[in-house]
Amino acid sequence: MSGYGPNEQTLVVRILALIMLAGLLAFSGTSLAEASTPQIDQATAEARELSNLLDKLYRELEAATEEYNYAKQQFEDTQAAVKKTTTELAKAEEDLGSAQDRFSERLVGIYKAGNLGTLDVILGADSFSEAVTLLDKLKWISELDSRLVDQIETYETQRTDLKAKLEADLEQQKDYEAQTATAKQTVLDQVNKQKEALRGKEAQIAKLKKAEAERQARLAAEARARKAFLASRPGKVVSMAMDYLGVPYVWGGSSPRGFDCSGLVQYVYAKVGISLPHSSRMQFSYGRAVARGDLQAGDLVFFFTPIQHVGIYIGSGRMVNATGSQVQISDVWPASYRGARRVF
Repeated sequence: MSGYGPNEQTLVVRILALIMLAGLLAFSGTSLAEASTPQIDQATAEARELSNLLDKLYRELEAATEEYNYAKQQFEDTQAAVKKTTTELAKAEEDLGSAQDRFSERLVGIYKAGNLGTLDVILGADSFSEAVTLLDKLKWISELDSRLVDQIETYETQRTDLKAKLEADLEQQKDYEAQTATAKQTVLDQVNKQKEALRGKEAQIAKLKKAEAERQARLAAEARARKAFLASRPGKVVSMAMDYLGVPYVWGGSSPRGFDCSGLVQYVYAKVGISLPHSSRMQFSYGRAVARGDLQAGDLVFFFTPIQHVGIYIGSGRMVNATGSQVQISDVWPASYRGARRVF
């Protein structure tokens, strides 16, 4: 059960088993005291099986979601690069055109001044650059003209380089767009798989959610009672993150209407002026590494290889994270723990 410690999980499972058993006994007319051990064992096993199924499905959905977020963020970054390169290319072409116009005016001036050989040079050249070079050799351009020629050559180089970069960016954009579409379909398939696997188990899931909601309320109260660490800037991140406890888990979500794990981190950190990408894998490259023994409130903790989950550490071995069905407080999972980053 996501976020449960071993003792707490056992307790919740037992409570759930008793609830299920009580309903069964109500129909059979048997008292709780008369319940047989096999009945209790069966109810407990069913509850544990459902809990494990939920945990597995949630992990699969989170992994698919973060793959989608990674591809989507790469696509959006490439879109921004294409836009920037397009603007720079337009400016380079404008500068080149302007410089060529000025130099053309200079050539006309030379010709009108009586240097009739200029026309032969221009007509005999294979390109504008060659004409400039020939004129330079014939000393028909001044030092000022030479500087203009240098500008033209610089602008031509810039234009060539920017065109090549734009073509590469556009190809990369196509690749990322295809990756994003594939990743999105994987998420949708996982959502459908989850719905199908949980069909008919709504009542039992509601009981599990109720038990988890009660546990979350207790954990939140304990965390908020520790006022001291909430006064710092990292503490404010923790405090704000806890304001969204109970907000539904929504794949691709990055607003109080619904969050996924990296969307929650991105949203909360933006509130303190820190811009992070909507991808746990990309967030792992921000800030500096922090040893597990040096974790402080507000640090980001990451899980799995490749990175597929992120949470905000709140102290006492716990974190706020969007996981399962909602934003909640969970234990920092030892088996899948990858590392931590401090971005302040």
